[in-house]
Amino acid sequence: RAQYILRIARQFKMQSSAISNISDWRKPYAERNQLEDLLHSIPAPAPYTVWLRWFEQGTAIIKETNSPNEPNQMALATATRDGCPSVRYVLLKGHDERGFYFYTNYSSRKGKELAENPRASLCQYWPELNRSIRIEGRVERTSAENSEAYFRSRPLPSQIGAAVSPQSQVVPSRDFLEDRRRELDARVSQGESVARPESWGGYCVLPTSYEFWQGQRDRLHDRVRFRRRQDLTEEEMRMAQPAEGDWVCERLAP
Repeated sequence: RAQYILRIARQFKMQSSAISNISDWRKPYAERNQLEDLLHSIPAPAPYTVWLRWFEQGTAIIKETNSPNEPNQMALATATRDGCPSVRYVLLKGHDERGFYFYTNYSSRKGKELAENPRASLCQYWPELNRSIRIEGRVERTSAENSEAYFRSRPLPSQIGAAVSPQSQVVPSRDFLEDRRRELDARVSQGESVARPESWGGYCVLPTSYEFWQGQRDRLHDRVRFRRRQDLTEEEMRMAQPAEGDWVCERLAP
């Protein structure tokens, strides 16, 4: 028994050492030159076109590899009026050349921060391709009609979850939430529809900047940024390459 305990202790010590020594963790990236074409085409394509290509490729590889990742997951960063940041994962639920759409409770922490400071940053990452995209921009609420249409498109359990959850507020227990759900479930089973809460709806992030990141070996990664022409100084414009519309394209050092 003493030898068994000693062996377990040694194994635990080895595992703890391996876990704590994270400074040595490295994952080699394969060379990819997907961004070079952007810098050699004049004008470069509009950033939404590049985003759509990468999003479609990321979705395809996730399906091919049966990855547990969701292709439309994205980190959303917001900040208070005085600049205190917060970040969380949300799901992208729509996109077009105008912007990127997600839905949430307006009374949640992100909703309150966006009311104070209507700017946000999105980050998408596809580890299967060693790629990420950062998008920064202004944020606007979608129309009530848009929010209603999306709410009605959700599965009934998701509608119920949104209706009963006072998102980001302190609640006394899990039972509190389960009780509210059971109560609404019972009313729905009797024919009552789920009303979209007035505090629940959509946002659209209107991009002012896109950054495409491709992992490379030796950590000499590729970074290409698109910004609006009017946002650059004359000096910055000398290093920029024209892109479609009012966008310009820049290479960033890693």
